[in-house]
Amino acid sequence: MAKNIIFILTEGEHDTAFIYRILKAHGVSTNHTILKDYPFPLNELFKNDLSSIPLEDLNIEVARSRFLPSRVMQKDENILSIYQMGGDAQRQKRIDFIKLINTFNTSDPDEIQAIKDVDISLLFFLDADNRGVDRRIEEIKDELKESFPESEIENIEKLTNKDIILVEDINIGGFIFTEAEEDEGLLEDILIPLMKLGNEDIFEKAEEFLGIHKNTNLFKNGITNEVGKDKRVNKKKYSHKKSLVGTVGQLQMSGKSNTVCISDADYLNNDKIKSNTTCSDIYGFIKKVLK
Repeated sequence: MAKNIIFILTEGEHDTAFIYRILKAHGVSTNHTILKDYPFPLNELFKNDLSSIPLEDLNIEVARSRFLPSRVMQKDENILSIYQMGGDAQRQKRIDFIKLINTFNTSDPDEIQAIKDVDISLLFFLDADNRGVDRRIEEIKDELKESFPESEIENIEKLTNKDIILVEDINIGGFIFTEAEEDEGLLEDILIPLMKLGNEDIFEKAEEFLGIHKNTNLFKNGITNEVGKDKRVNKKKYSHKKSLVGTVGQLQMSGKSNTVCISDADYLNNDKIKSNTTCSDIYGFIKKVLK
């Protein structure tokens, strides 16, 4: 029986795939249990989520944006439930999720059964973007303050990057992705150098291919900056780093998404992951709440 349940909240599919790959390298395996057979409170959380919206009001977008995890993994008595929660626009979704998790701690007989003999952890993984680590941690604190009673504000204020605090008997931590030795950056700033290691020739050719924006009529005026660092191709949002991952990924994972290329392709392997400082930091951070 699971004695420890860890909820990992990420912004996007790439984050979930990368964390999955790091956990897999350290012996954490995928859990294929059917929903009703998960231990409490996961089974109640899944059931509550699936039954909370009347079917006649349900559409595909709502169904995909609810609280079912992208992946569930297990190591010994630990279950790790990894969620793609979206970026800044999904702030309220994260707050609602945290509130829901915290209801499992209540002793009110009219509420969901209180958790017994099970530890709960809630870990945030976010990009620093161009806001910096401290600003992103403050944003996590703001969401926590809206999710927990005012009496917990003092504890919430203790949160720092890569550390764990206790709020209402829930272990809470935040890990901010940055470029190496920088205060800003994205997951891809960690991911791409790791994938590129030993595959420099492939990445060089992929960069040449992506440079076709500059000399083909298909892309009209090529790449433009419309707002700050926000790039557009034919008025559509463009991320060179995500395009690079997808381009090299197709050489091995034909027709697969970037998520699959990250989680399953050989650009990442156990040796690379275990010898990389940032990957070790990420697993070390998660390991703080493993039993």
